[in-house]
Amino acid sequence: MGWRDDDGIATPVEMMYLLIFCIAAVLFISFLGRLHTAGVQVTNAAQAAARAASLAPNPTEGVVAAREAVDTAVLRHRCRDGAEVQLWWTESAAGTWQGGSVTVEVTCVVSYSALAGVWAPGWRSVVVSDTQPVDRYRR
Repeated sequence: MGWRDDDGIATPVEMMYLLIFCIAAVLFISFLGRLHTAGVQVTNAAQAAARAASLAPNPTEGVVAAREAVDTAVLRHRCRDGAEVQLWWTESAAGTWQGGSVTVEVTCVVSYSALAGVWAPGWRSVVVSDTQPVDRYRR
């Protein structure tokens, strides 16, 4: 049996399969990284909002401060219809705002297309809450 020129040569086809797999893997890893980044940004916004609310002199101004903190975060470009902010507070043992705690929950709905960098169907809701103590001596 003699050697034929086309025996065992399938490298271009195999390389195309490998290239397609590598491109899909890079897109998937990039998607996971961007999803994690969105979660970190929402976490940072929730912490900043809770801290801003805890520095306010009363609950009404705390809500305003929390919303301003979230509005100045980078979420307005990433979230569909902006980020949703909810605030709860627990009064102190004396029944006042000072000395209690404030919890801020930030909800951001992100499209998979924005995360993947290519068309992808669907949306993901990222919800993070953070609790901060209200300084009892701050007025």
